[in-house]
Amino acid sequence: MESTLSHVAFLVPSVENAAAHLTSLGIVCGEPESFPGEGTKEVYVGSYETESGLLLLLEAIADGPYQRALSKRGPGLHHIAIDVKDLEAAITEAQAAGWQLHPVSEHTRQHNTAWLFLKGIPTLIEVNHGPISTRPLKITSLELPISRPQHSLFAALGIGEVIKPCDSAPQIVIDGHLTPWQSLVLG
Repeated sequence: MESTLSHVAFLVPSVENAAAHLTSLGIVCGEPESFPGEGTKEVYVGSYETESGLLLLLEAIADGPYQRALSKRGPGLHHIAIDVKDLEAAITEAQAAGWQLHPVSEHTRQHNTAWLFLKGIPTLIEVNHGPISTRPLKITSLELPISRPQHSLFAALGIGEVIKPCDSAPQIVIDGHLTPWQSLVLG
């Protein structure tokens, strides 16, 4: 599948605290923006003008899907987003690899977005129809608590080089800085 990593989204208790932690590492963060319709306050780490594979910090500020996810699973990785040239072909390929189409996709496909999931995989996958970026990645490595066989599911999405299986505390590499996921959540 031809794709590019768009962003990696983490639900955090405070986008300001998480951004302050990243800033202390020398990583430039955007300004917080509120999206009442989504029920979130968000901070992007990186700029789509010069990079792809950005980090998105999400704080649930109202009832909605992010608040429900936070209540159910707590803070941490929420989703990984990819851009693909052909959404329907990407869905077909992903399902052939073992991914399942999330029911919310019935509504989001009309806006050129589909959501994938698989029991035992600790993240959702957001698949967006859009151009394939050749810009450098902000996030160059994301460790997930997955098995080596589960890693092939991410390779089928075209992001197997960025996603890495791990046996211990997952880490993320942003601008060359290796940082544990936990530090994003705790700020």
